[in-house]
Amino acid sequence: MTADPTIGIWPLRIEECECHRDGLAVSGEIDLNGHDEWEHALRLATGRTAAVHLHLAELRFIDVRGVTLLVNIADGLGDGKRIVVHEAPPGLQRVMKVLWPEAGTAIAIEGER
Repeated sequence: MTADPTIGIWPLRIEECECHRDGLAVSGEIDLNGHDEWEHALRLATGRTAAVHLHLAELRFIDVRGVTLLVNIADGLGDGKRIVVHEAPPGLQRVMKVLWPEAGTAIAIEGER
């Protein structure tokens, strides 16, 4: 099964990223209107490769449910698989520190905004 390179619902946009072979560029907002698209994109991407790179420089907002989906999917990855988050928005980092201070090695956050 191949992934649709662009999954979008305003104001959320998820595209395959040219930055990494297995990466997604996410822009806009992850909230109630975009949870299904966010979860679908994460599941497709994590099913294809050992390391998925999420580029979030253009992500303006992510709610707690959006972070929960990220953590739950990362927790379900097999040994050696992980999600690398680039330029995480402050809200994502705050929620992770409060609710999942020891998220483990399945999620690596590189770079802050």
